[in-house]
Amino acid sequence: MPLSAESNELLPEAELLARLFPGGGEMGARIRQLDWSQTLLGPVRTWPQSLRTAVSIMLGSQFPMMVHWGPQLVHFYNDGYATILQGKHPGALGQPAEPWWREMWPFLLDIFQPVLAGQTTYFENSLVLPNRRGTVEEAYFTFSHSPIYNEAGVVAGIFVTALETTATVLQHRRLALLSHLTAQTALSALPAEAAQHVIGALATNAADIPFALLYTHEPAASHAQLRAWFGLPAGEPAAPAALPLVPDFSSPGWPLAEAVRRSAPLLVENLTERFGSWPTGEWPEQPSGALLLPLHNGLPGSAATTVLIVGLSARRPLDEAYRAFFNLVADYAGRALARADAAYEAQRLNQALREANTALDSFVHIVAHDLKGPSTNLRSLLEVYHEESSEPVRDHVLTLLDQEATRLADTVQGLLQVLHTQHGAAASAPEGVAFADVFATVQAEVAELLHQQYGQLTADFQAAPSIYYPRIYLESILKNLVHNALKYRAPERRPVIEVRTHRQDNLVVLTVTDNGRGIDLARDRDRLFQPFTRLTAEGEGVGLGLHMIQSIIQQRGGKLDVSSTPGVGTTFTVSLPNAPSA
Repeated sequence: MPLSAESNELLPEAELLARLFPGGGEMGARIRQLDWSQTLLGPVRTWPQSLRTAVSIMLGSQFPMMVHWGPQLVHFYNDGYATILQGKHPGALGQPAEPWWREMWPFLLDIFQPVLAGQTTYFENSLVLPNRRGTVEEAYFTFSHSPIYNEAGVVAGIFVTALETTATVLQHRRLALLSHLTAQTALSALPAEAAQHVIGALATNAADIPFALLYTHEPAASHAQLRAWFGLPAGEPAAPAALPLVPDFSSPGWPLAEAVRRSAPLLVENLTERFGSWPTGEWPEQPSGALLLPLHNGLPGSAATTVLIVGLSARRPLDEAYRAFFNLVADYAGRALARADAAYEAQRLNQALREANTALDSFVHIVAHDLKGPSTNLRSLLEVYHEESSEPVRDHVLTLLDQEATRLADTVQGLLQVLHTQHGAAASAPEGVAFADVFATVQAEVAELLHQQYGQLTADFQAAPSIYYPRIYLESILKNLVHNALKYRAPERRPVIEVRTHRQDNLVVLTVTDNGRGIDLARDRDRLFQPFTRLTAEGEGVGLGLHMIQSIIQQRGGKLDVSSTPGVGTTFTVSLPNAPSA
């Protein structure tokens, strides 16, 4: 026959604890074993029923939970929460919140005060800075705090449910950097630009990478040269413009030679002892370590000629996930620099070919023959996919594979269009075409995009309603110009595009005016109509549209011109011959 509540209170303290709080795993056992008479709460028989109930509910849950009780907010927690406490477990049991959480007490007090006033709070992926392993660390939690009322209806404690989301937040942040690294370096035409883009991408995540230095070494040189950097002033002892390849690891400075020899990431610790004072960066503490990452071009057996030095966060341990992230950074950066080297060499060769033969079809055939770059990218991404075990990273690599395949298909299609333009535009027969009909086709194609951007596309063809011209080429001209206006819109305002025509002698002049971001013609006019050239990393495409329509226009005796003001907008003016025999 079970004992009554009154008879429970007559039991010895140990038996009472065992009856009130059975089970509960490790923390249930610790609560039963603790001499509560030596704590601020006193013997368990003096505890109110509301506290007993809260502790019982907490111990019966698999979800991480904690109870704070009394004016000093004494700790109770279950097994799930013990894994969150790490080094503060098991000492926190039965202790007041302050000074136990002194390193983050102002942060906790801002949370506790509304709850003690009767409010329930909820925070998702909130930054918390606990000291659980001897140093303050960057951590993230999703947690809720609820008031616990005593028998008098007064808030006497706080019920905490929490889930640590540090791994998820860090993974999202690091994958964002890798994505940015891929996007920034995809258009790098020169090795120097690629180096700057790599460092610029790394600088977007200063919490994980407080500084970075990129050194390159020519095979015959005795020194490596600093090509790009952030987080450290160039020329300082930690970032010299030229670095001798000293093989001795214990020598002052960065042991680049050792990193190249190992051909693997090399950890360098105690930075202050090596270099003296150090910038703090994102966190108040100075970074104490760095990794030297030899960069490879992705080809089997290739030797590293570039070393990327990355600082380590002062508030995150160099655990397996952090190392895996840096391995991916090294892989992405190495491939990006290799692509830039290959692209630079390809540009040099193409320039020599253009000087020898200016015919566009020769150029297109050479570029088509040199489509190994995108194919190599696809194979490289497949290798990363097969070698990577992390599902989120594999999903990210699949996204990059899809983007690379789409880019390759667009390039091939663009080449075919250029070939068709080169060989077919001059021979295509003109026909009577109403501008309104062509405009309607283009307007229907961009209707959804206009709706998404709250854009406006208007036309006025009264001064020249029609023209003798191949309809397919007129559609291509108008379609490309309208798409460009939408693609390079100004982010601070909705796009407005005006299409007009008028007559000028034996020409019909078509103008497309937008209010987009504009073009710096003093800098970019000569590059604007070059094939495979894009002036920004935004939008889609491979840089063939303007070159293709210029070829169409010029081959039929017309002219394409542009006027633009950065920050205001751009007007493309197309002068087309208007004759049945054009």
